[in-house]
Amino acid sequence: MSDSEFGTPPGYDGSELPPGGYAGPPGLTPEQLAYQRGQQDAIRRMTTPRMTAWRVICGVLWLVLSVGFAVGAIYNLAHSDVADFLLGLVFAVLAGWYDYRIWTLKARRLFFII
Repeated sequence: MSDSEFGTPPGYDGSELPPGGYAGPPGLTPEQLAYQRGQQDAIRRMTTPRMTAWRVICGVLWLVLSVGFAVGAIYNLAHSDVADFLLGLVFAVLAGWYDYRIWTLKARRLFFII
């Protein structure tokens, strides 16, 4: 395989690169490259969700809700009400799944009304 298949021109030995490695696009100074990297980091920080106090409160509330559904499902099973047990079990699993999504920062909305 020739060097041109890997993105380097034929006959190029890399002697023009600085000691640190990749110099970036031609014509950009190190300050301009640092500015571009800083802009990309700022955009990434602004678009990724963070663990805020409101997210923790909502996560705890969804946890309480899912545990409440699970306790209700077990109560209905103890009283031989299979249909209500299954309904409570489904709600407990769905609430627990949404709580998991809140804690892993995957949920966009923390409550359905907000």
